[in-house]
Amino acid sequence: MVIIMFEELANIARKVEEKTRIPTYIRSLENILLALTKTDNFWLVVRYSGEPLNLVAESLKQLANNNYVVFDGHRIKLSSKGRAYISELSLGYDTHYCTNCKGRGIIINNLGDDVIREFLEIHGNRPKAIQEYDQGYVSPEVTLARVALIDSYGDLKGRKILILGDDDLVSLAIGLTKKAKEIAVVEIDKRLTDYIEKISSEHGFNIAVYTMDLRHPLPEELLGRFDTFQTDPPETLKALKLFIGRGISALRGERCAGYFGLTRIDASLDKWLEFQRMLTNDFRVVITDIIRDFNEYIDWDYIDQMYGWKVAPVKVMPEGIWFVSSQYRIETLRGFRGFNDPMLDEDIYVDEELASA
Repeated sequence: MVIIMFEELANIARKVEEKTRIPTYIRSLENILLALTKTDNFWLVVRYSGEPLNLVAESLKQLANNNYVVFDGHRIKLSSKGRAYISELSLGYDTHYCTNCKGRGIIINNLGDDVIREFLEIHGNRPKAIQEYDQGYVSPEVTLARVALIDSYGDLKGRKILILGDDDLVSLAIGLTKKAKEIAVVEIDKRLTDYIEKISSEHGFNIAVYTMDLRHPLPEELLGRFDTFQTDPPETLKALKLFIGRGISALRGERCAGYFGLTRIDASLDKWLEFQRMLTNDFRVVITDIIRDFNEYIDWDYIDQMYGWKVAPVKVMPEGIWFVSSQYRIETLRGFRGFNDPMLDEDIYVDEELASA
């Protein structure tokens, strides 16, 4: 029986890959079935499976066609056949999760009560995320955790920091700590740059703000100047090359650091492989850390307009935080090189895996 189901899942994986053009494995389907032991909400199945949203959506349709799952209104449930597969192979996992740090290994308390309180107030008045720029911002606690992570590596105090795209308001959180030597922001959305400039002026942060499209090269005065960069790019390979390449080109030398998030929702492990090759081979940087699900995103207002809603097998709103990303840290080595060529006519927001735009 298990052998028959195994062969059936192999056929399903092939069909899913043909339809989505995303590499699909039997393990992909097993991860989806296991996620259904924790939730019946589509968006949380995406999170818990660790598979790309577009792959999950098509896989659930194919699994339903083969009686492994059933759609019950807006709910998605394992069938007796799906439960039998998991049971026969003794599949499963337990959660070993620190509720204090939420698995990040970082707490924000040491940033100080004043920093936390003031940033929560600043965050509460921020502009909303808009679809035009593929925006979706993290919770204020995550922004503070990013700052604490950067600080814990010695990449904040006395350092020059560049933020490439700042809908998470990392620059303002850093400004509140009074630890950075210099802060600069490059951001395309004038609503955000106006807000950052306003808060910076009120608090005396002296943040240098550039309102520009990163498809244009960075200005000369930003190149080779910074110790640390932070970004949260769209997750096509072109966008990753653009944002990370710009960040690296702005670093002043060897053993400088970059921080950014990368999902499994918009990026398969096969895309991760290609991106990691880009980091090590093209940019000559080393990945020092990857912290799973470090970044938790607040649901954006346009969720029912994004591509992921279109392909979702059931049309229902999320029932919790579903969009998460792993936090990367990289360091430059001897011979590192960035990317500051123009990319003006390129669509950096769309590929077959991107679902959140």
